[in-house]
Amino acid sequence: MTFAGLLAFFGLAVVTMDVLGGVIAIGVMLRGGTVRNLLAFAGGYTVIVVAATLILRPLLALLDRWLRPVLESHGAISAVEIVVGLALLGFSVHQFRAAARSPTPNGPLEQRSTPRRLATAPLILAGVGFSATALADPAFTIAVGMASQEQRLAAHVLLLVAWNLLYQAPLVAVIIAAAFGKHEQVVTRVLEVLGSRRRALQRGLAVLLALAGLVVLGDGILALVSGHVPVLRQLILLR
Repeated sequence: MTFAGLLAFFGLAVVTMDVLGGVIAIGVMLRGGTVRNLLAFAGGYTVIVVAATLILRPLLALLDRWLRPVLESHGAISAVEIVVGLALLGFSVHQFRAAARSPTPNGPLEQRSTPRRLATAPLILAGVGFSATALADPAFTIAVGMASQEQRLAAHVLLLVAWNLLYQAPLVAVIIAAAFGKHEQVVTRVLEVLGSRRRALQRGLAVLLALAGLVVLGDGILALVSGHVPVLRQLILLR
């Protein structure tokens, strides 16, 4: 994989980073969870993701000859960009509306949570269920496809491991903090930031989504009208 391909590969993990894992991990710690509980949750997630990766790689190879005409069509890729751009704009509107709503009257999360001992088995099952968020994310399938272009097995595995660690960086960060006994500071800081700056963060996210949506939508329309090669098509061609 070229340097440009690596940038696109890891940039995809950053742009689509799954913050929900970190939120769940913080919730577990607030309810009296331990590092063992977090590792059980991450373990259930990892087993399913690894299994899905092993299934996806040969499946993508099988579908390659059927999908190639679509991937080589500028019109089809442009249509995908237009749909994605509209979806991003829709998410942006949702975030703007969420930022305008008043905070929940139930009080801060730490006041509503009652610490108690958590069982390991349910957290493993929770991790298995949480893996559905990754499997449903098109970025995961794209990452598996991009990594499969690397013929060396060791490099292929290393790329996917690094991508998933970056993709689940919030969850990994909470687990590391808990392992070193720093999770209380992390949880307190996150709650302070989210509590006092919730609306500003949501508005900022809404603006970013709107800008991304306009760029993707504009590129798709421009490609349809002028014959310009869509950016998504250029990313697919990266090796």
